[in-house]
Amino acid sequence: RGITTFILTLGFTALIFTACEPRPERERVGGATPSPTLGITPSPTASPTVSPVALTTTEKEFMAYARREGMLEVQLGNMAVQKASSNDVKQLGESLSTAHSQLGQKLQQLASDLNVTLPQDLKPEQQNVVSRLEKLSGKAFDREFMKEMVSDHTKDVSEFERAASQATNADIKQFASEPLPTLRDHLKMAREIAAGKPGAKTQ
Repeated sequence: RGITTFILTLGFTALIFTACEPRPERERVGGATPSPTLGITPSPTASPTVSPVALTTTEKEFMAYARREGMLEVQLGNMAVQKASSNDVKQLGESLSTAHSQLGQKLQQLASDLNVTLPQDLKPEQQNVVSRLEKLSGKAFDREFMKEMVSDHTKDVSEFERAASQATNADIKQFASEPLPTLRDHLKMAREIAAGKPGAKTQ
């Protein structure tokens, strides 16, 4: 019996060692497998942040032009409401301020969608116009304001027409096309008021 017990004890001891041996192997294998997947998973999430939109230099320049002209028209329009002596000039100023404020909001949204940074300041020559008109009042203001509006809207219509026909980006083409009827109306009204036609209607 003593020999049998001894043999059985050895057998159990051998079983315990063999049972314990693979555990570190399994732990090493189990511990090693998650690390490659953790290293791979972040990479696909980084690629969708790259913007696929590519604009031409002309398109970016048009957006910058529209931004600055819009800011100028809003400032001058508000100034006309406060300083103009003619009711027609006041009404045109209010119409300009409202229309260009709305157009500016659309431009900001478009720039955000296309990942374009718009200018926040007027050009020096535009700021000079604002400063010059701020010093005027009464009929002198009306005369200089209307002269500026005819000049500005002649250029606005030309630039927006060019972008509407030549822009390759569909969103910019649409943005340039939609306000053209209003810009043409403002140019027509500005010319009529500047020419001294009484009762020129503003919209």
